[in-house]
Amino acid sequence: MNFLRKLRLGRKREVRGKDKADTLFSLSSSYISLQTKLGLRPSGRSALSIKAASGTYFFEMEQEIKRFLASAKTDIDLAYRSDTDSFGYLWMILEGKSIEDHLAGMTAALDTIEEKGFSNELLAILFEFLNERNGDNNAKKYYLIYNYKRNNFYPFVLTGIKSRSTEEEMKIMAAIADEMPFEKDMSLWYPIWDIPI
Repeated sequence: MNFLRKLRLGRKREVRGKDKADTLFSLSSSYISLQTKLGLRPSGRSALSIKAASGTYFFEMEQEIKRFLASAKTDIDLAYRSDTDSFGYLWMILEGKSIEDHLAGMTAALDTIEEKGFSNELLAILFEFLNERNGDNNAKKYYLIYNYKRNNFYPFVLTGIKSRSTEEEMKIMAAIADEMPFEKDMSLWYPIWDIPI
């Protein structure tokens, strides 16, 4: 049994409608469609953003996530760092080659956040992609954003400071909307500016 399967089966989850881990893990197959249809491949970077809180419980939760990522290094190949932005959000930034490793790390972090009672503070989980057809050095930044509260994904294509391409975002949705839970209401495709990855 591989590590991802053990991780998914070994933790108790509260299930409301479609399981949040199942929604996240839908990316483990749909990213292939992004690559074949649009030339978008995972960059090797992902991030989780949560509103930081003062106090022991939040600190302990953060340390528990870091301990898991450090101890799981033999099974998942991820480097991690954290950063706090000017709005008071803690960013847990993961780097590694395998999308499956990113999903394992994010699922473990999400489980810990839920267990410690901070899920209402979670902003989003982001997965970054590069456009192979335009070259890796183009100005656009491509993201799939997982909205925890709505338990679905939406695309975000950053084209410059505080500007985005809704046309490119709609292409992404059209490419994989049948393969993963997607936000149908475009007014809920919230931009996240100044992403620190």
